[in-house]
Amino acid sequence: MMDLSTILPIPDLTQAKRLLAFSPHPDDNEVGAGATIARLISQGCEVVYVVATVGQAGSEDMGITTQELGQVRKREQEEALKTLGGGEVIFWSYPDTMLRAHESALQSDVLRVIRQYRPDFVMAPDPWLPYEAHPDHRTLGHAVATGVIMAPFSLAFQQSGTPVPSPAIAFYGSAWPNAFIDVSGTFDRKLAALEAHKSQFAPPLGPQLMMYLTLHAQENGQKIGVERAEPFKVLTQHHLHFNAYAWQS
Repeated sequence: MMDLSTILPIPDLTQAKRLLAFSPHPDDNEVGAGATIARLISQGCEVVYVVATVGQAGSEDMGITTQELGQVRKREQEEALKTLGGGEVIFWSYPDTMLRAHESALQSDVLRVIRQYRPDFVMAPDPWLPYEAHPDHRTLGHAVATGVIMAPFSLAFQQSGTPVPSPAIAFYGSAWPNAFIDVSGTFDRKLAALEAHKSQFAPPLGPQLMMYLTLHAQENGQKIGVERAEPFKVLTQHHLHFNAYAWQS
């Protein structure tokens, strides 16, 4: 089996200086990468959240409107990032569950914000996760991956700003992680940040999720000899096009 890492090494996520963390809805960044984001902030990394929808469809409560829920979830997201250490939050206004219907505009917006902020790393849910049924996760993940490879091309997406070097990408929620980040010192902040999302994680879901994430972090920590770790699939632009070995890297 080819060892792709000898040809295309994987960048070190822990050395990120500016991170754009793309989230389909408020709470996804915390669930997938909250402890790593907290660690990066504590190390001086500039973190900017880009939240594609305000999660206005994410409730079974028939007594709340989409507008009311969206405002609640925006406040929860701001509080959660503050708990992780603070940073900027950009809220887009795409309709929850409907990103796929706005794929062209979404792609342009992703390119625009990458070119504006010039991150060395971006983060997003892995769109190639088997059995991922939420269309917003798949659509945004694909858009961010495309943004990585298109960022430096001057004739591509000219409406989205001046070309910049391609950032590396760290996918969370990946079935094929290749980077395990020691978050033993920041995992409790992840759990505290998740508690800010009260509209989403009321009992019994909240306690069940906390237990699952804790056990998952402990299991991943064992792989690198630490107490707790978060897994990512870290790739460069060279892994993301015409590369049959990228999933193995």
